Formats: sequence, structure tokens, C-alpha cells
Amino acid sequence: MPFRSIVGLVFILGLAQPAPAQDANISFNLFSYEGAYLNRIFRFNADYTAKYNIPIEVPFALQIPIRSDVELIADGRPSGGIVKFTFATKDPSGRKFIENFHVVDASFPIPQDSTDPMPIRLRSAAKALTQSAYPSAVQGFTDAKIISTLEITVNGLRAVELLGTYTDPANGPMVLQLVAVPHPNRAESYFIVHNISRTMVPMSGPEQLSETLGGRVLDSFTYD
Repeated sequence: MPFRSIVGLVFILGLAQPAPAQDANISFNLFSYEGAYLNRIFRFNADYTAKYNIPIEVPFALQIPIRSDVELIADGRPSGGIVKFTFATKDPSGRKFIENFHVVDASFPIPQDSTDPMPIRLRSAAKALTQSAYPSAVQGFTDAKIISTLEITVNGLRAVELLGTYTDPANGPMVLQLVAVPHPNRAESYFIVHNISRTMVPMSGPEQLSETLGGRVLDSFTYD
């Protein structure tokens, strides 16, 4: 995908510290779960702002999968961005990090002199993910590598995805999914930071991203 220079793209990226280190004996298996998923809908709008005093410039909604063997930890005031959901095992000996899903403010300007501005915005978003968001996301970790940068569709919305890997000293090998989702009609938008423990979620390839907990959340993302 060719990239053009970016003007005025601003975003903030903050990642909380990962959960404690995992032991070698893992009984949790995301892909063999036989129970039923329940989806809890979260709406981020004026009511959310009034209740939590967290400004929401562009309303959006998510569906968070709930299952009996996973603990959901919601942070409405993460260090940067709007909200972060962390998924961890319900382990009496200590929670083990599975994934997290972080929604972060972004601005993807709309060129006024173009009859089809979205391709330009997506190229700019891809460049921003590669040159700014990715280095910030893997700062302090080792073995960081970009696997791919692709245009994708998120619940009917055109978006850009960067996939990478890195090693976390506490949680071991990780998959990083960064997704920029420009609002169709507004510059103000969001991008997603999705971290996955490869120890807890031994994916065979990118095709399993949609089966992960964060992948399910991403598939539900919508602008209200």
C-alpha cells in the first residue's frame, strides 16, 4: 500500500503494564471453549461523559464477550485514550494475562479537495500506525517485528490494520494488532491497540484473530 505524507494526524497512545508472569502449566484454552458467550454492550456517548466525566467527541459502541472462565477488567481512565478492557484467567493462584483491547483517540483529516478522500485517509493512517503508533506500542519490549499492514473492514467500516509481534519480559511472546478506523464523515475517530499473549492464545495464524476475545470486540465496533 503506497503512503502519502500526513498532515495534522494526532493521536495519543498509552499502554498499561501487563499482568504478572504466567507459569508453564496452562489449562486455559481460548479456542476449545464449550460454554456460551454473553455479549455486554458498552456505549460511549454523552451519557457516558455525564456519568464518568470522560469526554467522548465521537460516540461509539462495543460488545464485550463474557465467559465463565475469563475475568474482565475495565479501565475507563487508561493512560491515554478512552477505555481499555483487559481479559485475564480466573486463577486462584493469580490472574494470568490473556489479552487487552484499548480504544484511543485519533484524528484522520478529510481532504477537502478530493472526491474520494477515504483512500488518502487510509494511507495516512497506515503511515501513522507504522511510524508512530507501532514504535510507541513496542517501546521497552524486545524482538519487535511488523508482520503486515493491510486495509481491512471493521463491521462495515474501512480501516487499516498493522500486525506485529514482540516479547514481553513478564508475559512472553505477544501479538500486537493496531487498527485505525477513520470515521466516515468526521476527522475525529479512534484506533485500537490489541495485545494478545501467544502463550495463553496459541494462534496458528492471522486468520484466528477474529476468534480471539479482542477480535470479537473489534468486529462489534461501530460509530453511533
